[in-house]
Amino acid sequence: MKYDHIVVGGGTAGCIIATKLAEDPNRSVLLLEAGPDYPDFEQLPDSLKYGWGMLNLEARKAGGPFNWSFTGTATPQHPDPMPVPRGKAMGGTSAINGQTFIRGAPEDFDSWEAMGNEGGLPRVPTNFRNLETDEDYSGDFHGNSGPVPVRRHHRDTGPPRSRSLLPSLHSRRSSGQPGLAEPDSTGSACVRRIISTECG
Repeated sequence: MKYDHIVVGGGTAGCIIATKLAEDPNRSVLLLEAGPDYPDFEQLPDSLKYGWGMLNLEARKAGGPFNWSFTGTATPQHPDPMPVPRGKAMGGTSAINGQTFIRGAPEDFDSWEAMGNEGGLPRVPTNFRNLETDEDYSGDFHGNSGPVPVRRHHRDTGPPRSRSLLPSLHSRRSSGQPGLAEPDSTGSACVRRIISTECG
């Protein structure tokens, strides 16, 4: 069989690229993923379904069925190999990343634009807003009608170390420090997670 386009890797980018290409009914598209696909939610293993906490550690475990188990070296000064978890399942690393939903840093997009990606940066915040339905916040930097619902842990259900930081984070917000989804972010906020698979 022949295809007009073959996309290798069913991670976040691969799935989006294949979907966009397939919008043209005159194109045939093949999406290849080495890991398993679970189109039926009930068959999804718990370590992927409930993607945070101890279950997520199981999904990211080196040598596990959903992790390519790559290693890397940080710098010549720190030559010891360190794990670089990369997802081996439909959804790629997004399937094992704890369901975190964090926007890229503006500095990254600035550097891409400096390398010749003209016109991309002004659209990025709009695309982020269009993607999400933020269950906790509204305003110029938070979407409320996108296909991906996101939320933060509620104070009484978040991990203990996160709960211990909440008073400090709230005082920073009230003093005008921006959250992660806003420009000029200091990088401190409660991490947002997707909620299409509610954690038990």
